[in-house]
Amino acid sequence: MAAPRYLIGGGEQLAEEVARPGRDMSEKAHPYTFETARSRLASQVRETGNQLRALPPLACPDGIGVISVTLHPAYLAKSYHPGKLFDDLDMHPVGSRAVHIVPETVTGKQSKTLPQPAPQYFVSTSVDGLTAWANAIELWKPAEVPANQFRRVEQVSALNEQRLKPIPEAERIAGQDLPLEVVLHGQPTDHNGFILHGFEEYVRSLGLDVDLQRRRHVGGLCFLPMRAPYERLDDIVKFSFLRALRRMPRLVPLDPFVRGQFPGFRVTLPESGVMAPDLSVAIFDGGLPDNHGLDPWVTLYEPAGVGNPIPGYQRHGLAVTSAFLFGPIVPGHALPCPLAKVDHWRVLGTKVAQDDFELYSVLSQIENAVESRHYDFINISLGPDSAMEDDDVNAWTSTLDSLLAHGETVATVACGNNGEGDHDLKLNRVQPPSDGVNMIGVGASDRQGAAWMRASYSAIGPGRSPGYVKPDILAFGGSHANPFLVLDDFNPETASGDMGTSFSSPLTMRAGVGIRTQFEETLWAPTIKALLVQHANPAEHGREEVGWGRLSHDVDDLVLCNDGEAHIIFQRQMPLTGAVRLYLPVPKGLKGDINLKATFCFYSEIDPEDSLNYTRAGLEVTFRPDTLKLGKPYLKDGRLITPKTPPSDSFFGPADFYSSEVERRQDAHKWETTRSASRTKRSSSLNQPAFDVTYLAREHGHHGTRNPQVRFGLVLTLRNRNAPDLYERIVTEYRPRLQPLRPRTLVPIRLPPRQ
Repeated sequence: MAAPRYLIGGGEQLAEEVARPGRDMSEKAHPYTFETARSRLASQVRETGNQLRALPPLACPDGIGVISVTLHPAYLAKSYHPGKLFDDLDMHPVGSRAVHIVPETVTGKQSKTLPQPAPQYFVSTSVDGLTAWANAIELWKPAEVPANQFRRVEQVSALNEQRLKPIPEAERIAGQDLPLEVVLHGQPTDHNGFILHGFEEYVRSLGLDVDLQRRRHVGGLCFLPMRAPYERLDDIVKFSFLRALRRMPRLVPLDPFVRGQFPGFRVTLPESGVMAPDLSVAIFDGGLPDNHGLDPWVTLYEPAGVGNPIPGYQRHGLAVTSAFLFGPIVPGHALPCPLAKVDHWRVLGTKVAQDDFELYSVLSQIENAVESRHYDFINISLGPDSAMEDDDVNAWTSTLDSLLAHGETVATVACGNNGEGDHDLKLNRVQPPSDGVNMIGVGASDRQGAAWMRASYSAIGPGRSPGYVKPDILAFGGSHANPFLVLDDFNPETASGDMGTSFSSPLTMRAGVGIRTQFEETLWAPTIKALLVQHANPAEHGREEVGWGRLSHDVDDLVLCNDGEAHIIFQRQMPLTGAVRLYLPVPKGLKGDINLKATFCFYSEIDPEDSLNYTRAGLEVTFRPDTLKLGKPYLKDGRLITPKTPPSDSFFGPADFYSSEVERRQDAHKWETTRSASRTKRSSSLNQPAFDVTYLAREHGHHGTRNPQVRFGLVLTLRNRNAPDLYERIVTEYRPRLQPLRPRTLVPIRLPPRQ
């Protein structure tokens, strides 16, 4: 019997540092001259100043208000951030987002009629200073740099009522207080204390109150709860530093969908321990019933302040834990050995259920647990009962993305069961926090075998950019015809059927733990995520339906190589200077076409207030099929250019993320934390091929300091139908730098087939 072909590790041993590629600094075709820009914007600046002065004085604390400055769609890249202009006008950026506009003038091949993405910056400014500029703008003559940045501006305006998110008509009852979430521009520093106290003073002038003690700061945003009747919301929105006002979402309902439709059956719990006792795993959910019978593998934590357990929540917690420990239970088959022990944190209870602001309480419990100890894997199958928004980031998403930015924890998050919501109103899109960039948002497929589809209840994408591909992946979540079988709370040795993304999410975590369990070598969290994405199969389904595709829950499919293929792991920390060249191990003498599939993954610090520029780190990846030759000299602007780097070829690009119907921002894909693409190349065209990887950094949409801790995982798959021994040829030719990963155990973990 042939030895198993395990994943090949050590790809980073094929890397070398190279110089950063040169930048094209050619002059851009500007839509406006400075004189034209000043003429067309003068009235907008005056009107904006008038609108700020018309606000109640307390709505602009200390005489300072927030306005929006929108650039022309041609200026989306970070290099066009108008920082010098803002400095010259004593304006201070507090956030940004993407908007879609039809500009007055277009450049190049831009559409003259279709809305195009453009950067909108929120800046704080003195009301008196804005008025003075408005009065003198016709004579204003700034220095060259701010003048050039001013000509990029398309619109200047006061903030509008769109900051008030839609309130369901059934809740618009006169005189009845609504639980609300207020989002303010304001960092947790003394310098910005005037914003919080200014808001408190302003709402008190309206006869209302706000609970500053329960506020949450994430980056440059402050989230806080309050209550107010619907008829006063328009007054609250007048506060200038307000970013968003919405009805406080409730937790996603946890009631099972199919329980009782599948007859229960007896199961026998295994008597063995776990395969990887060194791994730390956590599930945050509703607790476990008293007779759960999982004590050998589960430690239950019940933090103070949650209240007494609720049976329905405990039932959900048991089902989620069962999905991780045993996967979908198969009648007539013994339960598999659990892969790792799990800490189950009960974050739901009677006190939480009675709190209109339960989301803040639950999030605090999760935050405290994640900060107090290290976890290799966590799963969250609960969250706000609201679809994600394109222009603003939820408190759950931003908090967890910040907590996980260190890149040491794989977090799986259920995408939500709202897939049958109103499509036109986008109520069927993924729910927070599954829209995060440092998490794996998991949707559900309706079956395990062939002919699978996205389960109708499973939320769809896209996400926002960055984080456009959502859900990240699908896993089996059950359906009416094929329920997900889990342990039943009525009897510790009985199973019954459920369905939901609550179960596909821990099943995905189980696959990730299974990968780590198999090998002696440590695989980083970004590498685990990259492996899951690399092996996800989209079949013929659209990106918005299934993300990168459906995952097999058989771990053998994720750690073994078939005839004619090899999976190679690269794990690398990015240098602060220069770029990294990763040579691809293509053995000599291959014939015919070679299919290359590559998935890069890394974790990033974030700027929650800048939804347009959410991630602080990016990777620019250039594919060079032949690194032994340089490109041919060419003429540019009358000058002969002699290339100093090998020629590049297309591999990653916007088309790997965006559908043809979506306006593409050409550099947006560089700021995505997960990138995956497959290309077929002629073997004769590959001569020591390589990826050149450059680390990009930004803060608040412009140049930023590089984080020395950014690490990425790359999974590279080579396939060649003419070489069934491709795996052996790679291992032989590239030894000792490349070596098959060493299995920790030879115990098979493939689950038995569903009957």
